[in-house]
Amino acid sequence: MLPISSNATLLVFWLFTGSWTILSVLILLIAGVGALVFVKFRGRGSVVEKSTDRSHPHDLRGIRDEVPVRSVRSEASRLNADQFARHLQESLEINDLPIGQITGLSNPQPIEALPSSDDDGLLAAIDEVQDDSEADLEFRAVALRVLAGFKTQNSIEALTQIALYDLSSTLRAKAVATLADFDHQSVFETIVVACADPSREVRAAGAKALVKVTFDRGDEWARFAHAEDKYLTRQIARAAIEAGLAERSFDRLTLRDEKSAYEGFALVYLLVKAGETEKIFEAIANHRDIKIRVALLHILKVANVAEVIPPLSAFIAGEPMSSVVGDKAREVLLGIDALPVEA
Repeated sequence: MLPISSNATLLVFWLFTGSWTILSVLILLIAGVGALVFVKFRGRGSVVEKSTDRSHPHDLRGIRDEVPVRSVRSEASRLNADQFARHLQESLEINDLPIGQITGLSNPQPIEALPSSDDDGLLAAIDEVQDDSEADLEFRAVALRVLAGFKTQNSIEALTQIALYDLSSTLRAKAVATLADFDHQSVFETIVVACADPSREVRAAGAKALVKVTFDRGDEWARFAHAEDKYLTRQIARAAIEAGLAERSFDRLTLRDEKSAYEGFALVYLLVKAGETEKIFEAIANHRDIKIRVALLHILKVANVAEVIPPLSAFIAGEPMSSVVGDKAREVLLGIDALPVEA
């Protein structure tokens, strides 16, 4: 049995050597983890360095390879923009449409004068219509049926009186329908005025009459545009506006049917000559179809009326400088060389 002192010595020795072993193990573990972390982050750093270091010889080839790709994409974008611009410009051109070829109003065909009749029944019916006293509705209806049987100048004049002034909207509508059946250019004025009648029944009859007649409506709008009676020109223009015919004619301007396009042109030309341009400038500023806006400006250019200068200048002032419609408006303004029409 060892003495107590020897046991104490062994205990101290064991504690010392055991602690040192544990400490050594801990140190080795820490060193190993540190080495792994160092290696890992060094690898990441080298990858980042390789990806960002543009001066490396092997990376220069990558840079050179990227430049053509970017250039091609840029060039493609530029070409797409140019193609879009050309497409837009083509979509605004009206030169390939009939309206673009119209440079003025044609001379209307002469109206063939209708004969007058001395038939007793016809003359009695005319007297019935022209009587200042308010004749019974039934008598006026009978007179209208008699007038409908005579395609003569005096019959048309009497029917016009009924269509415009009779107290009965029903008789006014029937008179308009009868005039349409005559299908003569001399009835056009009455039909247009009827389209703006306060009565829906008469307006409907007028609209049907315009579709029914077979003579050239474009010729008739041109006839009133050329009329020496400026009061008559303005009266027809205002009736066309009130009836909605003017605004509907705008949509005809870009049609490929020459007759329809000319009809729209002639009516707009009539409005310009009559000084009734408010609806025209509203459409130039706001119409959904840019071609129609350009077509309306084309008509202003052809009409060459000095009275449109103030509203045209006001429109230009409110348009962006890059506006295609604004450019066309400036072209029209510079081309007007007419003097104002004396009132």
